[in-house]
Amino acid sequence: MSRTIRALLPAVSVVILFSILPGCGDDSLKHYNLGVEAAERGELSKAVEHWQKSLHKRPDDPDTQFNIGSAMLELGRFPEAEKYLRAAAKLMPGDHEIQFALGKTMEKQDELSEAKKAYNMSISIKSNYFPPYIGLASIALKQQQYKTAEKYAAQGLNVSPRDLDGNLILSEAYFLQGNYQEAYAQILSVRGLYATNPDVLLLLGKIMSERNMHSDAIAALKSAKENGASGADVFLYLGRSSYALGQYSDAEKYFGLSSFKDPSDPKTWKGLADTYFQTGEYDKSMEAWRKAAGLSPDDTDIDLGISMVYINTKRPESAVAVLEKLLAKENAPSRTLYYLGHAFMRSGQKEKAREAFKEFIAVWEGDRSLIEEVNEILITL
Repeated sequence: MSRTIRALLPAVSVVILFSILPGCGDDSLKHYNLGVEAAERGELSKAVEHWQKSLHKRPDDPDTQFNIGSAMLELGRFPEAEKYLRAAAKLMPGDHEIQFALGKTMEKQDELSEAKKAYNMSISIKSNYFPPYIGLASIALKQQQYKTAEKYAAQGLNVSPRDLDGNLILSEAYFLQGNYQEAYAQILSVRGLYATNPDVLLLLGKIMSERNMHSDAIAALKSAKENGASGADVFLYLGRSSYALGQYSDAEKYFGLSSFKDPSDPKTWKGLADTYFQTGEYDKSMEAWRKAAGLSPDDTDIDLGISMVYINTKRPESAVAVLEKLLAKENAPSRTLYYLGHAFMRSGQKEKAREAFKEFIAVWEGDRSLIEEVNEILITL
């Protein structure tokens, strides 16, 4: 509230200022100032009460309308905030702060088109006012327009390099584009300023996990949790890094907590399925793969995982059925042929296994050790 509230001048000056304004009585002034004092103490509801009393005396005062709208915004009472901020904007259409606050209110209500309109209006009024750039970046991130989010966040940070939201959005935009080096550099640039901020620590941990800095990732994610982060992502990435370090008991625990927080995320079930597979709990692995498949039926990794459970539980014919169906899809990964070769080999279909392995060698562009393994298998076949 301290950034948006519009306090009046010191008491003596205020009286002089308001004495020249028609229709402004001492009672209106008193409640306005009492509202300011309450807001500065963090008592926003009481501040609103005073400002509404002030507004009753002077309904055409845009500053009072703005203050009430800003307080409602922070209180999460978004439709009411919109009402007062629209009234303020009507009274003072050329005010960049009012337009920004209106944009934020509309964004909070998922009225993104209206929010963008207000943010752009704020920028057109005052181009070096950074908050609406961050607002536009936030919307672009929600709409999965990551390059656009990157652009607007960078513009905002050019004006205010230490802004927390801007740095988080820019780092997240890099992260979601798979640009982990830039994401890491960006989040490190503000880590010292916000050393205990849970959002900073969470994003840092996620980036570290993707950069295979798993021990550091676990430390950052645990610190994020200790400082208040409690969403599914904390546990998902704790699970991923624990799994990568071979700490399967911890991985199972964290993936389980993530699935409890958000049972609709297939990534969590995939993590559990992989963990159970590594510990030889194939029935549990299959159950987790099935849950993941129900949430993300087009994910080819899930089909591969299911086929591996079939292969390792001596059901190669079932694995063949899954893999041949997958191979018919345009987006089938080349690793499908590798698993298919193994499934044919386990079911005694040596000629088909040989054909699948040869096709795999022809298309595989990944780890060369798999090619060496397959060539050795072909010799035995």
